[in-house]
Amino acid sequence: MYLATDLKTDNEVVVKEYMPVKLARRESDFSVHARDFSTEKLYKLGRKLFFQEASILAAIDHPNIVKVLDFEQSNNTIYSILSYERGMSLHSYLRRLKKPMSEKRLKAIFIALLDALSLVHAQGLLHLDIKPGNIYLRDKKGPLLLDFGAVHKILQSAPQRLFPVVTHGFSPPEQSIKNATMGPASDLYAIGASMRACIEGHPPISAKDRRKGEELKPCAELYAGRYSELLLHIIDWCMEMDYNDRPRSAQEVLKLLRLETSLVSEAV
Repeated sequence: MYLATDLKTDNEVVVKEYMPVKLARRESDFSVHARDFSTEKLYKLGRKLFFQEASILAAIDHPNIVKVLDFEQSNNTIYSILSYERGMSLHSYLRRLKKPMSEKRLKAIFIALLDALSLVHAQGLLHLDIKPGNIYLRDKKGPLLLDFGAVHKILQSAPQRLFPVVTHGFSPPEQSIKNATMGPASDLYAIGASMRACIEGHPPISAKDRRKGEELKPCAELYAGRYSELLLHIIDWCMEMDYNDRPRSAQEVLKLLRLETSLVSEAV
């Protein structure tokens, strides 16, 4: 990625280039090509996914989703132009914080993200890589949901997916199971895991380890009295191992968080 200036508006922008260093090489004319025959197929698949991300984000307009201003294919690769925002990832923020995030701050971040995720799901899409590293906290603005490179159509089966993304601690169990069908509840597992990371300061036990029998104690048990009962219930509910035991939609979770925030405000 490169920081640049839009000569038409004089605004700072980010230029994101598809250049996977393990798969590609740059020629003297700045064109990008697969390193060799063995990486050509993966390079082309990745380029297709990069183009998909740019085209999807260019069509989505939400204040909490990173905005692609433009994109183009050139030099045998793809460039997308994104608006530049000052801030840091939630992952970096938690490392600096070194203590549990306050409930007020946690709710403000995830109410905004769930509203954005509702729009993504309403368009028949799944993000499939929600984690603190893909949540960007802007200075004096709400958070941004980043990196839609893993986005797929709802109900798309495993054999059709390109580059299955699995982030241990945040990806749901079905994301690494062959032929598993995924839906909005798959993203909600990652939302719950990201919320839990805000409390604990580190990723939760991975779904893979949980499937092997490693226990993840419920937040409602570990943090009772330190956070509201409903918030802890939401985190545990989103992180249920069985897809069908999780909330059905981002809107369902969003309404609960907004309701509780409203009740707390009224009580104060």
